[in-house]
Amino acid sequence: MISTNPTQDSSRLFKDTNTTIVSVLVIATSIAWVSVYYLMLIGGMSVTGGMVEMFVSFDIYSMLLFLVIWVVGMVAMMFPAMIPVTSMYNDTLAKSTPKSMVGSFLFLTGYLGMYLVLGVVAYLGVLLLMSLNSAMPFFGGYWASEMAIVLLVAGVWQLTPFKNACLKRCVSPLGFFLTHAKKGFMGALRMGAEHGYYCVGCCYLYMIVMFVVAGMSLPIMALLTIMITLEKAVLKGARWFNWLVSAIFIVLGLVVWIFPNYLMVL
Repeated sequence: MISTNPTQDSSRLFKDTNTTIVSVLVIATSIAWVSVYYLMLIGGMSVTGGMVEMFVSFDIYSMLLFLVIWVVGMVAMMFPAMIPVTSMYNDTLAKSTPKSMVGSFLFLTGYLGMYLVLGVVAYLGVLLLMSLNSAMPFFGGYWASEMAIVLLVAGVWQLTPFKNACLKRCVSPLGFFLTHAKKGFMGALRMGAEHGYYCVGCCYLYMIVMFVVAGMSLPIMALLTIMITLEKAVLKGARWFNWLVSAIFIVLGLVVWIFPNYLMVL
């Protein structure tokens, strides 16, 4: 029997579209994890960490391969936490029309664009650091201190007002769309970039820890993904969790600083 109730038809369409969007995000996340694994093998890197080969010297192939791995890695790590946001976009702005899937795709494209920018900065930063180590070999003896500093900074960052402000915009999709709503496909792209800006502001030191300290190790990526999803999608920016994560990073940083020889053995 065909329904003649417009409200019921609209509700059913919303549920169907939202289910599709959630399914696509889950599938994309799964594919991304498998892809990162094989991309790292193609690049000659250890999946447990170790991307030094890419930074021996600059060449466009190495940079593009790194950026592909980086963006795919961001899909794997961040899409689970993006499910509530993308669903809210579909609910509040896309209006569950057939075009909502295109709008959602553009929203996520703008979002990933901010992480692509972060990837370029990370690549050039590490390339510069590796070049300095080559030009001044005595810097190479301070690699454990550099890792410790990254961990300590990441721990302190968790408690800063800017981190907290970005996190609030990330964990409240409705609040974000109420203040950043834009119409049309270009509006979806811009909103995605704006949300990506807040997300990068909230999470970029997680990514730097993953990259600089863990060498994009898949086990560490998985742990950080759980941490980010808990922080943004489950606990909704609970302050106690920020303090817990801060304490973990600071303790790890102190351990690396005080016991660098033990770390070398590991």
